[in-house]
Amino acid sequence: MTFLELCQRLRQEVGAAGSGPAAVSGQNGEAQRLVNWIRQAWLEIQSQRADWAFAWATGEIEMEDGYREYALPNNFASFIPETIYLEDRRLRLITYPEFRRHFRKAKQEVPRYITVKPSGAASLDSSVEIDANPGETQFLTFEYFRLPQSLSLNTDVPRLPDHYHMAIVYRAMIQYGMYENAPEVVQQGQLNLERVMTDVARTQLPAMELGGPLA
Repeated sequence: MTFLELCQRLRQEVGAAGSGPAAVSGQNGEAQRLVNWIRQAWLEIQSQRADWAFAWATGEIEMEDGYREYALPNNFASFIPETIYLEDRRLRLITYPEFRRHFRKAKQEVPRYITVKPSGAASLDSSVEIDANPGETQFLTFEYFRLPQSLSLNTDVPRLPDHYHMAIVYRAMIQYGMYENAPEVVQQGQLNLERVMTDVARTQLPAMELGGPLA
């Protein structure tokens, strides 16, 4: 479902009066609240975990001789450490304080370490730094998790697989029920949300790894 369709489905599920919303912008009153609740519900679901499968993405950065720092994708949240390669050489991800202590001014011959630099008020975008100049044009490839997606346009579609989109509606129902002092709506939203999110967690989170035998 699109952002607009999710808002319309929320209105249907809670039995709100009228029709629509006709759009996600230019609304007021209850229609605006429906839009806001859907937008917030999706952000809250994404923020429950950083490692959702639907937040996964791949990236590639062209690195040139003489440069050690490069911008990351603007939706970058965190690396999957074991996937970071400069051509066929795996780079080790370390914290910025550790990198600064050992490699900030070091003149390494071959890149071996990489870090994510902290973003400040002057630059909200994330960047990476490697411990040595590439020496020639090389490609950094990696897998990463994206920042939570914010819905803004009628046609925006949540990254969540389509058959789980009702989880967003159910979570928004809880907010509607609390606002309207309708405990039956809150209860229905909670029960349905728990059911759907159980499936979301089963299919969209890493499988649990069992420990080895005890000594």
